[in-house]
Amino acid sequence: MNNLTEFVKSTPIQAAIDLVQRAPAIQKLVDVYSHSSRNEVAVMSAISFFTLYRLIGFLKSATEKRNLPPKVPFSLPIVGHTLFVMLWPNQFLDWCNDKYGEIYRLDYLGKTVTVTNGKCAEQSLKADSSELSIEHGILREVLHFHYVFDRKTMDIGFHVNPIIIKNILASHKMPRYIPDIQRGLERAVEKKLSQDKPTIVTEPSLFLQHFVAYMSIPTLLGKELVENPEVIKTFAEFTGDISNNVGIFLAVPTCLHRFILPYLQSVRKHHQVMYKYVVPVILARREKMKQAEEAGEDANMDVNFLQGLIEHRYTSKDGTAETFTNNEIANAVLLIAFASVHTTSMNLSFCLYYLLNRPDLMEQMVEEIQRVIPDDRPIDEKVLSEMKFLNNLIREVLKQGADKLAFAKKAMQDFVFHNGYIAPEGQSVYTNLRQLNFGNNVTRAQPEDMDPRMSMDKTATTPSKDFVPFGMGKHLCPGKI
Repeated sequence: MNNLTEFVKSTPIQAAIDLVQRAPAIQKLVDVYSHSSRNEVAVMSAISFFTLYRLIGFLKSATEKRNLPPKVPFSLPIVGHTLFVMLWPNQFLDWCNDKYGEIYRLDYLGKTVTVTNGKCAEQSLKADSSELSIEHGILREVLHFHYVFDRKTMDIGFHVNPIIIKNILASHKMPRYIPDIQRGLERAVEKKLSQDKPTIVTEPSLFLQHFVAYMSIPTLLGKELVENPEVIKTFAEFTGDISNNVGIFLAVPTCLHRFILPYLQSVRKHHQVMYKYVVPVILARREKMKQAEEAGEDANMDVNFLQGLIEHRYTSKDGTAETFTNNEIANAVLLIAFASVHTTSMNLSFCLYYLLNRPDLMEQMVEEIQRVIPDDRPIDEKVLSEMKFLNNLIREVLKQGADKLAFAKKAMQDFVFHNGYIAPEGQSVYTNLRQLNFGNNVTRAQPEDMDPRMSMDKTATTPSKDFVPFGMGKHLCPGKI
């Protein structure tokens, strides 16, 4: 304290303090403060804060590059435009589109982001990941997958999993998996629905995630694990455990995340389930493949996603061909569990929402089921191709259920759009999906506006410029099959 006193009393510092105290403006401020009530001081403080906030924003914008997209006004202190997007998403985004065109900036979720629609949105969706990265935009900065998976698993998820999915689960190969999917659904009905009384569902999302897990595991992992309750539970709950932490991560500064991680919903238990049950299956299959190779015979392994990971070979840094370790495969399976269960269960819930809100749609759905499948015969590709109403309903649901602002990608470098505007390095670029799907956010936005006939029998998995729930270009979601 003595040192601080001596420092303040030093000649230059003391001279500066005396100069400030003698300034006429300071004297007037002191005089106003001494003669003002507490309420008047509070009002003046609020006005000063708001003025300073706007001044900082003005000075910041004045120093920005001139070819940045226009900034939407009316950004509120702290919350920015987030409140408008949450309370009036369709009307607000349509107003922004009409006023500022196909690209503009918003203050959203605590940071300034670029929002695209029209041709700019198409360019964003098709951009190479080295320019606009969904890994860094969503998986790292929103879901924070890098807290759960190591770098190797993330690389497998982005560069290997899509290749295997496209190869193993190609559209023309899907008919072979339909029986297993149907048996998985039947197991879910047996386990999750009461046979003698109504089933009360208190957590719809988790309930549907279990259904999707039962249907997914036969195709993704194989028959060894189709009835394993722990694996099914992990597939169903991993999505929720990740999503439940998102709000906390958004509210807490990144620099403090490492301090709160021990107190958040743990996902490490799901890794342990994979190691306990999936790794032994991997070992057994590798042993069978080894014995068949030594005997010069075909191992006749079942074709599924897990087997694709086991057999996949990649070139290491020293140029040798290698396979993934057992734990690396188990981690990659957990990563695909999130991708497969999350979006499927969410869109399934949207389908049920419209059917329950629209008795006329439910009536048409039941009529088609009774007409095309009059008995309990197995469902196959031919049966599904005859169910036009189901196809159209799903396609409309995929359009209607699209997030207002989706596909958040991080600009890995300054990204130049076709109209000359840029998204600066480090900024998130969002796509207005409903605008691409409908041309306007408020179009067919209410349950009573749902009309499956609008899809005109177009296949629900075939993308187009006005149907982009799976993305666009080479980055199409491999799960669209």
